[in-house]
Amino acid sequence: MSSVAKRMRSMMTQGLQGGAPFGLAARKRPAEGSARRKVLLVSINIPKNGDPYGSLDTFVFGHVPVVFMIADTAMSAARMLEENPDTAVLIIDVSGDKAEAGLALVKRLRQEAGNRTIRIVLLGEMTETGGDARSFLEYDVSDYRDISAINLPKLFTSLTIALQAYERLISEEDSKQSLQTILDITRELYDVRSVEDFCLTILTQLQVICKDVEDCLFAIPNEHSGELTITAGKGIYAPAAKQRLAEVVDEKLFETTLSATLARENIFTDTFSILCIRRDDHLKGIVLLQNRAPLSFLESRQIELICANITLGLENADMFEEIKRLAFNDSLTGLDSRAKFRSDVQSHIETVAKPMARKFAVVQFTLEHLPELNIALGHDAGDALLQYVSERLTRLFPKAIALARTSGNGFGLCLPYARDRDLKQIPKTIHRLFEQGLAGRENLPHISPRIGLAIYPADADNAAALWRNTNIALANLKVHNGSYFCFYNKEIASDINARVEMNNALRTGIRRNDLSLHFQPQVSLTTGDIVGVEALVRWQREAGNFVAPNEFIPVAESSGLIAPMSEWVLHQACRQRKEWLDAGADGFRIAVNLSLSIFQNDDFVDLIRKTLIDTGCPAHLLELEVTESVIMDNPEQTLKNFRTLRNLGVSFSIDDFGTGYSSLAYLRQLPVSTLKIDKTFIDGLGVDADDAVITRTIISLGQSLGLTVMAEGVETAQQAQMLREENCHHAQGYLFSHPVAAADILPFVAEPKTELFMQKSLF
Repeated sequence: MSSVAKRMRSMMTQGLQGGAPFGLAARKRPAEGSARRKVLLVSINIPKNGDPYGSLDTFVFGHVPVVFMIADTAMSAARMLEENPDTAVLIIDVSGDKAEAGLALVKRLRQEAGNRTIRIVLLGEMTETGGDARSFLEYDVSDYRDISAINLPKLFTSLTIALQAYERLISEEDSKQSLQTILDITRELYDVRSVEDFCLTILTQLQVICKDVEDCLFAIPNEHSGELTITAGKGIYAPAAKQRLAEVVDEKLFETTLSATLARENIFTDTFSILCIRRDDHLKGIVLLQNRAPLSFLESRQIELICANITLGLENADMFEEIKRLAFNDSLTGLDSRAKFRSDVQSHIETVAKPMARKFAVVQFTLEHLPELNIALGHDAGDALLQYVSERLTRLFPKAIALARTSGNGFGLCLPYARDRDLKQIPKTIHRLFEQGLAGRENLPHISPRIGLAIYPADADNAAALWRNTNIALANLKVHNGSYFCFYNKEIASDINARVEMNNALRTGIRRNDLSLHFQPQVSLTTGDIVGVEALVRWQREAGNFVAPNEFIPVAESSGLIAPMSEWVLHQACRQRKEWLDAGADGFRIAVNLSLSIFQNDDFVDLIRKTLIDTGCPAHLLELEVTESVIMDNPEQTLKNFRTLRNLGVSFSIDDFGTGYSSLAYLRQLPVSTLKIDKTFIDGLGVDADDAVITRTIISLGQSLGLTVMAEGVETAQQAQMLREENCHHAQGYLFSHPVAAADILPFVAEPKTELFMQKSLF
């Protein structure tokens, strides 16, 4: 046996008293389940006869039990390390011929297995320069000892230092894991949207951290009484939700809990833990954990760190509940909100209507003039009206499936019905609420509701679609201005969808320059000469088809597109008139029809002036056509605009005269040059005596006012002859020409026609 082996044998056998199994310290036997630290000795010559290991049994590392394992070779050590990945320290002999295998094991452990936690102590041969020791730094070796000088105290010193280093590494790793656990829990908590779910999530996560906790609860002070009330529980406390804590736990535990809340301190015992959730010394709640074994230091530390984040998370959940309450409740009337209404209707469909084949109606009604009431009498009057209506609706429909205030001036009702004839009673009942005014509310004006209804399951099978269909029914009421209520049907939806589709297509068409102008000549009924042309907008869609003006003009008016469209028509018409002027045609005006929206703009006069300047069109060659409705909507502004533009040289004609309700006395004040008889009256000439009388009256009126009279829509020679006999001045219509492209106007001007009534068309 070598001197080194002898020295090791002597070291290992010193102080042998016998009795204790190898691997367990005789002084401190570990408690069941407590953590032990494993030390692996490799390739160290330890005698196998007798019981030579007692000297190792004298090693003490605080209160932590240490287990020693023996491997004869590096190969068997590799196997043992695979079976015991939690080995804390590796002590290995790398002297002499054991160096290659020992160092290979260390290299594989660090570089291939990636084990950076295990501490390594090498026993080898020390050279004079210490080069061998320095070469082991790359393997993160805790200590290197000269095996020729090793003894038991030196070995125990190296082992103690290595175990301390291992404990620090484990503590750091535990801290990292604890922090990650806390971050994960905190992230999850901030996603919880209700207080009850929040508390339940807290308990679940605490059980993950504390393996010995099965029974636990979360209690929050009651907002009125201040008593601790259980919000969520696990284990034996699961059924105790919404009960007072005093009724659930025994008196002693309750008193301890109260003491903790008064002191605002956490309490940890062997059998239970009490956590105080507080903010700025205000108690927000308590968590009670009943543990089957004392919590470890790490568990209690993690719990306290989590508690620091619970308060903000709890307030966050409470805030979301308040937001939900506000979102689902109308504070003014106390009724549900539209979101709650739709939720209740959908729930009724799924739980009652669909399984039991029940029918019901969804009703939406609005108080159209409420904004005017708020302006006239103040918002207090409007609020009083809404509160009164809410109270009456609650009494009128006690069996309502849902009742809500759905907008500033709107309400929603979901009502069951048995027979179809009962349906019409619903809008009548609502309307009667407003028929005689509001009892006890004499200061409030009379307001009528507009009511839209949709039926389940005939009109839709879900709450969102039913509500959308009531909107469609209401929209149909606004379009047709008929009855105060309307039931949804598919035809209404189709019409609205068609208008929406046309609106979108028109917007696209305007953007792509799909609009164009055609021009219809206006002729003298005495000479046949051209006296003017009317600019008419045309829209050609993608497929090459033209859309009739009476289809897309109303869509443009209702969608706000009429203003930019009118400006474009005005500019293009003036530009074209300037081109004709430059070609030598100066004897006729170009007429442009204006909508109400553009005429009442504050900058209307400036728009006309700028357009004339930009295009170079002389003002006296522009005639603006306006309808009686435009004139009478704002007479003062109309008169002001007319006079300003008349001073520039622009002339005016009243389009579709006879179809509106204008005041003749007012018309006398306007600087109008032409009255245009509407086509509906011209169509009746020779057929309807009343139309003939109206036509003659308009012609006579125009003459008496000194105005030129023009007939629109003249299509037959008979109509033209009758108009001429009544001394009508001018006419336009298919008899003379359809609307044509700009290039076809100059030939018409160059060859005036005197015999107008023998030809069907000049083009």
